[in-house]
Amino acid sequence: MHKAFASAALLLVLLAPMLGHADVSVRQDSCNVFFENNKQFTKVWFTVINFSLPAPVCAVSFTSEPYPPTPNCVMVATGAPAGWSSNLIDPGKADWFATAPPAACIPPDPAALSGFWFDLDPGFCCYVVEFKDANGNVMLTQEECFCDNFVGVEESTWGDVKR
Repeated sequence: MHKAFASAALLLVLLAPMLGHADVSVRQDSCNVFFENNKQFTKVWFTVINFSLPAPVCAVSFTSEPYPPTPNCVMVATGAPAGWSSNLIDPGKADWFATAPPAACIPPDPAALSGFWFDLDPGFCCYVVEFKDANGNVMLTQEECFCDNFVGVEESTWGDVKR
């Protein structure tokens, strides 16, 4: 019995790194509150990481969950790093895509591209994220949530901060 337990424990130790390994991921880099015309918004910067998908990631699509979005989760603007572009389809859907595939795509094993962003009115949201190849085929779908643990800020002067 002891030998069987030791063998099972060894197998778990060997498999543990593979069980936690993702093929692709969206990593939230920052979640910053800002104000425009006395209205609060949140800018989310994120990175796309391709660990081991069978092809380069050439497009990423977000759909709010639930769809249509709730009033506290409305996407109002998007942006992309050099070599990529973005489209805000409606307040609950957005696409980011490489403008010159396959050169601008994110290859596997692992590679990352940062500089993606979107603005929310006002804060916390979850999205179904689709990772697509150069032909627009969905390679993987997963859920990602943003800004669920950020600390809000208030506008104030330097004098208020010092007090």
